[in-house]
Amino acid sequence: LFFSAAYMAASQVKPRRSQGLAMGFARLSARRTSVIIDASPPPSGPASYNAHASTLAFELTSGRRPLIVNCGSGVSFGQEWRRAGRATPSHSTLSLEGYSSGRLAPIGPAPDTPEALTDAASHVPVELSEMTDGIRFQGGHDGYVRNFGLTHARTLDLTFDGRGMAVEDMLLAMETAAKRRFDKAMDAVKLAGIGFAIRLHLHSDVDATLDLGGAAVSMALKSGEIWVFRHDGVFDLALEPSVYLEKGRLKPRPSQQIVLSGRAMDYATRIRWSLSKAHETADAVRDLNRDESPFED
Repeated sequence: LFFSAAYMAASQVKPRRSQGLAMGFARLSARRTSVIIDASPPPSGPASYNAHASTLAFELTSGRRPLIVNCGSGVSFGQEWRRAGRATPSHSTLSLEGYSSGRLAPIGPAPDTPEALTDAASHVPVELSEMTDGIRFQGGHDGYVRNFGLTHARTLDLTFDGRGMAVEDMLLAMETAAKRRFDKAMDAVKLAGIGFAIRLHLHSDVDATLDLGGAAVSMALKSGEIWVFRHDGVFDLALEPSVYLEKGRLKPRPSQQIVLSGRAMDYATRIRWSLSKAHETADAVRDLNRDESPFED
């Protein structure tokens, strides 16, 4: 069964006309809200020496204020930060058992030899379409099939008013060979399940707090906007430390990340969550707050 068709069938949605990507990225935009998604396989060979294992990661900006980000390249902070910045857990997407969707491998024995991104996602079908109330991105990648038999599929639905985005992440073992790999991975952990974590890294200027007894996260932007993360309550929600590797800074900036975690126990696992503006946040915001200087560390 063709990968994209299997993903669409498993997600119970109809395939629609695919649209082009810009430099491998898909973009959803509505009013003040813009979403950029890494929607293509990473490069291979020498072109992968700077590539990140970031397939299906996204960033969300409201007006001129970044809300959801990736940690950054880290190149200006040394080799260890650069390596960490290329890993999947440093991006706003799903990772399995702490693994990246690709592997960093040195191309030679020298300590300063470049590291290529290998064993990464090679099949990344995507669909962009309009719905009655918004814009939809659907995509999937096979970066975890080799080790776990699981495909990561992600659907992002952004409303036309830009006030909300509903997201569904799925982990799917779709073909017979993939199901055998999943069964083998389950046997290795004595049927305890394959651990996953969906990470949403927040920009350092975002003030985030757990809300509703730990069932939601409220995020305040310097513009005065309030955004809220909610989930379906099936999996575990936490607010954890992170870093933002902002170019031009003297050192990494401390930040926070939303982590939604659980264990995949079957051939199909569905995780639903959303980001939306709080009701009291106006549609039009006068953002007069001064940006912090990069040298104010």
